[in-house]
Amino acid sequence: MEMINHHSQSQWVVENVLGMIGGHGDSSYALNSLSVQIKMIRVVIPILEGAIYEKMRVKLNGAGIFSIADFGCGTGGNTLLVADTIVRAVKCSLGEGEEPEFEVYFADLPFNDFNSLLRTMPRTQQAYADAEHDGDTNPVATGSYVAAAVCGSHFSRLFPRKSLHFCHSSLSLHWLSKVPETVRERRSPRVYVSSDCEEAVGTGYLHQFNTDFTRFLNARAEETVDGGCVFISLVGRNGGTHVMEEQGTLGVIARHFEYAFQELVNEGFIEKEKWESFNLPWFGPNPEELESIVKRQGAFRLESVRVLGEFPLHPMTEMRRGEEEAFGRCVGNHYRALLENIVEAHLGCESLTDEFFLRIGKRAAAKFEEYLSNQIELAVVLLVKN
Repeated sequence: MEMINHHSQSQWVVENVLGMIGGHGDSSYALNSLSVQIKMIRVVIPILEGAIYEKMRVKLNGAGIFSIADFGCGTGGNTLLVADTIVRAVKCSLGEGEEPEFEVYFADLPFNDFNSLLRTMPRTQQAYADAEHDGDTNPVATGSYVAAAVCGSHFSRLFPRKSLHFCHSSLSLHWLSKVPETVRERRSPRVYVSSDCEEAVGTGYLHQFNTDFTRFLNARAEETVDGGCVFISLVGRNGGTHVMEEQGTLGVIARHFEYAFQELVNEGFIEKEKWESFNLPWFGPNPEELESIVKRQGAFRLESVRVLGEFPLHPMTEMRRGEEEAFGRCVGNHYRALLENIVEAHLGCESLTDEFFLRIGKRAAAKFEEYLSNQIELAVVLLVKN
């Protein structure tokens, strides 16, 4: 195939392109999140409920309204399951005679498929009741709250001062607002932090995460009532790990990306410069890094931070000989649901993006034993507003 040469790189803005794939197709986030993400959410839910029962100490406003915001909400049944869990737990934690009305704000960037999310919500109390029996693959909310979509970056203010009682963010805050400037200026086949990179690369990513996470906390500090909670889960690293030595899940995905770029270069689809100018806009912190940022920002009390492990990175955790191609398609669709918009913004056209994720799937099929062993480390943080 003749090389497709695009010189437009790649000065894409993360906020303008970041977003999980909408709809309900094979590569949609709604479908793919029912494999890996749902397993993590079901482990985190008891921790989330415990946080509400044990740490939630807020006074309702005069109107008797309890306000919840889900930052980086995404789309699909998982989003509604979390909202439902929070509402149920808050109801159980309140004293007798306290019967607030609930409002849940689903907040995310412009590319998020808010239409699919809101259409997923049953419209009547009977529909909610019927859906209770649909099983784990179709979790829904209870119908006991008013829902609204809010479009914007969670690194800035989105709500009025002291209007939120509970803030939630799942699998979102490891995404950065931008690739660090010091990293964008280099040219390297490494698309993320690696042990063979210059230390300035790791320092640049850590600095950008510090900046972004602090901005998130600053915004929530203004929006959250005193005693309100912020519950966060994000892809992270184990405690005590140095940024240049281990990057866990995100580093594993980066290596898979580098292989796909190399294949496109070798086969003449793109120039090497296109590969070497790509960098992934994410960072997985360890508990010490998170604790340091929270203490320095100062508006929240850190109640707990832990890392949960042994979650499978890829959709199929077991497979037999002969299922390699199916496994490869699952991996390709899963990565595509998360990263298609960013890859297409960089490569400049849909056909190259198709070829890129085809290479991801082919390698996963060929190296399935290696891929099956890949796991996710999840950092879980509970904050209480001072």
